[in-house]
Amino acid sequence: MKYGIVSDIHGNLEALMTVLSYLRDKVSSYICSGDIVGYGPYPNECVEVMRTLEGLILVAGNHDLGAVGMKDIAELNSDARTAIIWTSKVLNPENREYLRNLKCKVEEKKFTVVHGSPQDPTNEYLLDSCTMEKNLSFFNTALCFIGHSHIPLYYHKKKIEILGDDERINPEEKAIVNLGSVGQPRDRNPMASFGIYDDEKGEIEIKRLSYDIRKTQEAMIKVDLPPFLIIRLTIGM
Repeated sequence: MKYGIVSDIHGNLEALMTVLSYLRDKVSSYICSGDIVGYGPYPNECVEVMRTLEGLILVAGNHDLGAVGMKDIAELNSDARTAIIWTSKVLNPENREYLRNLKCKVEEKKFTVVHGSPQDPTNEYLLDSCTMEKNLSFFNTALCFIGHSHIPLYYHKKKIEILGDDERINPEEKAIVNLGSVGQPRDRNPMASFGIYDDEKGEIEIKRLSYDIRKTQEAMIKVDLPPFLIIRLTIGM
């Protein structure tokens, strides 16, 4: 089976729809490593789109939980808190309940899905080899798909590798894989980042797509989201 892998959508409907349009005839199911909402101007719309996806395997991210009062947002920076507070106000009851019911960790036969790390699914960032290696003992499958950092990379054979555009990997040993962010990339590339996983071949491909950033920014301006959150979409950081 082929899976479309997305993460950190963050209320960016333009980016999400661009990615799903590309994936529609290429995959049979979807994996999402959390954070459908937060930062962006379309939280309800993004949740509703994700709810329609066939066979979606989805976990909660820290912004998802923060927006529904299930996680303290005091640790977030002021811009993130402002966006979370706004998101919480506009989420409708159905979407709020959907986010509240998400699991923080899902383990399938061949892969595990979390937002942050297997050890600490909604908080920990996996960005260095020491932390990555420690987390290998906290999942039992060959692969673990993560998000949270918004940076495409993977860890296997005791080393971290940054994933380049259209790169294909086929990990031979236990691996942790982050395919970047759909809605707010932070690797200085503003294009939406996502991937395709072929569980029969064990192959993972990272993809990048341009989308209408300006349209998202205009929507953010209309609802008075913080200026830095608007600017960062242009520069991918």
